[in-house]
Amino acid sequence: MSMHSNTQYRRRLGLAAVATLTAVSLAACGGGSGKKSGSGGSDKGSSGASGSTEAPKNLKLGQAGPVQEITKYDKTGKFSLTPTKVTLGEPEDLDELDDKKKYKDLKVAWIYVKAQHVGGSAVKQPIVMSDVSGETSKGQPATKFLLIGDLSSRPADCRGNDAAKSLEGDDIWKKGETRTVCEPYLIPADATLKAVTYSQGYYKAPIKWAVR
Repeated sequence: MSMHSNTQYRRRLGLAAVATLTAVSLAACGGGSGKKSGSGGSDKGSSGASGSTEAPKNLKLGQAGPVQEITKYDKTGKFSLTPTKVTLGEPEDLDELDDKKKYKDLKVAWIYVKAQHVGGSAVKQPIVMSDVSGETSKGQPATKFLLIGDLSSRPADCRGNDAAKSLEGDDIWKKGETRTVCEPYLIPADATLKAVTYSQGYYKAPIKWAVR
C-alpha cells in the first residue's frame, strides 16, 4: 500500500471513530433529556394532579374534578375540588373603593369551590383557591381580586379561605372534611364567566367546568 493510500486510510478511520463517539454522546444526551422532560413535568408544589394525566372533558359546575394535592407547612393533603356556582356583581359595586379609573369597565365574579379532604396528611390553612381562575365571554381570563378589606356587596354565603373553618372552628383540614371557599375575581363589566378553571401547571391542560 502506498504512503498516500495509507494516510487516507488512517484519516478515514479517524473520522469514523469521531463520528461514532459523537453519535454515542448525542444518544446519551438525548436519552437523559428525554427522561428529564418526561418526569420533570410533575410539579410537587402547592398543587398537582394525581391519577389521570389528562384533564377530563365537559365538566360542569357541581361535578368533581380529579383529586389535587395541596401542600402547606410541609404537609400535603389530597383534595376533591368542585366549583359549585358563580355570582356576578355589578360594575357599581366597585365604586366604594374610590378608584374609578383603576376599576373602570370591570365587575366582580364571586367563584365558589367545594373542597373535600380525601387523603394524605391533615393540612393547616391549605390555599384552596390558589390555582382557580375563570374564562370570560370576552376571551380574557378572570383575574384574582386581592382586596384590602372587603366589599359590602360580598354575598352573605361567600366565605374566603381564612373564614372557611371546620365545625370545630379550627383551620386544620382533616380527611373527610368538606368546606366551601368563595373568592372574588375581576372580569370585564359587559362579560359573563364561561368556565371556572383550575391550573395544573405548565405540563397539563387546565381543568375546566362550564358555567352554563
